[in-house]
Amino acid sequence: MKSLLLREGDVPRVASAPVQGPVPPYDPRVLVAGPGCQDVFDVLVAHDASASVIQDFWWKDNRWGGRTWLALYAGTGAAKRFQEFTDGLRTCKTLVGQTPEGKLNSRITVKKAPALGDEAVAFDLSMDGPGRTVRTDHHVLVRVGALTVNIGDRGAQRDPGFPLDVVVDKQLDRLTASPAPAGR
Repeated sequence: MKSLLLREGDVPRVASAPVQGPVPPYDPRVLVAGPGCQDVFDVLVAHDASASVIQDFWWKDNRWGGRTWLALYAGTGAAKRFQEFTDGLRTCKTLVGQTPEGKLNSRITVKKAPALGDEAVAFDLSMDGPGRTVRTDHHVLVRVGALTVNIGDRGAQRDPGFPLDVVVDKQLDRLTASPAPAGR
């Protein structure tokens, strides 16, 4: 799966693009309250995937610019999880929970979905930051066959901004040009 991810040179201004994987699911499972919210969170962290890998994009000043999370599902699992995700977005407005990385408290805003892959959804996750600031991560989740890919800009609105559209286009070109791995 790592071979399906972008290379550092594919993303403008990126200093490094390390890959983590395979990524194990949270153990114990992170519980998220609210109607539909568990399904939304589980898809975002590839909880039920057969395998997943993460790629982070870092700027020269050691600032986190964005992330791609690629997940492979068995059988029709990707289509099923994508449907559960979009169903969950209809009722889940806030993701609240405790992850190993810290407190989760993000507001969800669904955006106009681009026509990408087999199906796609765009959304923002907004959280309160220091000094009454709000950090908003822009995301695009796309399903291509047995794969889902979640690409987000990690609140990188200041210069240089993360080229989310460029990364989404290049990542999908890479996924559709290569034969997708079969789900396990």
